[in-house]
Amino acid sequence: MSRWARRSLAASRETRVVGDYNDEIRLLETYIRAQGDGASPLQILEAGCGREWYFTLDGFSYELTGLDLDPSALEARRAIKGDMTRSFVGDVRTADLPEGHFDVIYNAFVLEHVEGAEQALLNFVKWLKPGGILIVRVPDRHSVQGFLARWTPHWFHILYYRWAWKLKDAGKPGFAPYPTIYDPVVSQEGLEQFCMRHGLKIVEMLGVGTFRRGFGMAGKITPIVARTISLLSFGQVHDRFVDLTIVARKQAVAPRLSS
Repeated sequence: MSRWARRSLAASRETRVVGDYNDEIRLLETYIRAQGDGASPLQILEAGCGREWYFTLDGFSYELTGLDLDPSALEARRAIKGDMTRSFVGDVRTADLPEGHFDVIYNAFVLEHVEGAEQALLNFVKWLKPGGILIVRVPDRHSVQGFLARWTPHWFHILYYRWAWKLKDAGKPGFAPYPTIYDPVVSQEGLEQFCMRHGLKIVEMLGVGTFRRGFGMAGKITPIVARTISLLSFGQVHDRFVDLTIVARKQAVAPRLSS
């Protein structure tokens, strides 16, 4: 077994696998609610907010700020959901938001599409209050889906969304999928190292989802294809779960890095 494979296998043992996305969302809600002090509204930034917010925080005081590069998706979110306190069209790498302002920053399925993703992560650290939490969700780079996303063209992703998920608007303005980049930091190893360097303590790491997904024939074929690719790769890509979620807390004092 290669050194890379041994390191990946060791890291995967630290990942809690959650098969159902609804279970993941409910777990993440507990982390968000725990940030509230009851005295003032919790400040939440959804960085890359897209068209929909999946959390249910009824009876909980918070203000939601949305940031998205896609004006079509943001306008749809404003018009259809109307659930944001404020919203901005902007790039997660260059947006000018207040330092140390947010209790929670939530970033879901965005970083894999960003060239220069580390700059976005640096901004998240800057915008978080000490003690605040960062929630990052990405397709796991080393899962079968992550592998295929990195090595297949964008037009194939659009066709898959339309076939497997029956999303007729896939690829149109304001609709996923978006072109995939996968900077090195967008991986379990890359995110762990970033957190260590920049004063974030990982408090939860989840592997989420199964390959029994899609509708009709796609739901039957997908797990077989995923298992076959994993076997042919001799374990260098896996079908144990689909997506990776990291919950990390900003420490009060940033680490001192040796020169």
